[in-house]
Amino acid sequence: MKTQLRRNTQLAARSRAQQHLGTGTDYFVADVHLAPDAPDLSDRFVRFLDRVRHEAGRLFLLGDIFDIWVGRKQARMPYAARILEEFRELALAGVEVHYLAGNRDFNFDARVSGGPAAEFLPEIMSVESGSRTLYLTHGDLLCTRDRSYQRARRIVRSPFVRGLMDGLPLRVTQFIAEGYRRLSKRAVARKSARVISMDLSWVKERLKRGYDAVICGHSHGVARYKIPLPGGRLGEFVTLGDWRREGVYLVAESGDLTLRRFR
Repeated sequence: MKTQLRRNTQLAARSRAQQHLGTGTDYFVADVHLAPDAPDLSDRFVRFLDRVRHEAGRLFLLGDIFDIWVGRKQARMPYAARILEEFRELALAGVEVHYLAGNRDFNFDARVSGGPAAEFLPEIMSVESGSRTLYLTHGDLLCTRDRSYQRARRIVRSPFVRGLMDGLPLRVTQFIAEGYRRLSKRAVARKSARVISMDLSWVKERLKRGYDAVICGHSHGVARYKIPLPGGRLGEFVTLGDWRREGVYLVAESGDLTLRRFR
C-alpha cells in the first residue's frame, strides 16, 4: 500500500512537471557542480546568470548545479547563499527558473530561493520552445543498464532517507554525502563503459513519441546527435558538459538549438 501511494505521488509530481511552457529564448545548463572549494566556478556561473537576466527568457537547470545538496540547512553556507540570491534576482527580473533533479542535488528545495513549495524536484519536463517540443532530464535515468545504480537511486531518494537526512545536522549530512560520493566513484570505476553509458534506444523511444529533442547532462561530455525516425523525421539528442571543464550551455530561440561556451 505504501509503495503504491509513493508511486502515485511520484506520478502526480511527474505529470505536473510535464508542462508546455510557451515560447521565447530558453537557456539550458547542467553539471555546474558548485562547491565551496571552487570560488572561480561560482564567479563564472554568476556572470552567466547575469547574462540570462539581462537577455530575459527562461532558464532550465538540468541537475547537479550544486556538487552536493543535502538539505535546506545548506542554504546558510556563503557560496550557496550567493547563488540562491541570484535565483531570486532572476525571478524578480521576470526570468522563469525551472530546476530539475540531478543525482547530486535532488534534495534541493526551491523554497530556499523563494520558489514555490514542492515535494520533490521534477525528474523530467516537457517544454514547448518555439516550434519544438523538448524532453528534459538530468540524464542518469538514461543509464538503464546500470541496474545497481538505479536500485541505489531509488533508495537514496526514498521519503525515509530524505527525511532522515533533513533531520540531521549539516556537518553530519555533508559527511555522509561525501562518503557516499566516494563509494559511488569507486563503484563506477569498476563498471564497464557499456554499463554506465546512456541508452540511445531509450532516447529514440522518447523521440518516437513526438519529441523533437532530448536534452540532458550527467555524462559530462558535450555531444549532439541527429537520430533518424520513422516518416523521415530527424530527432536530436544533446548532452551538456561539465562546467568544471568548460562552461557549455544550450540556447533555444525561434526553434533553433545552439550550443555555446561561456568564458
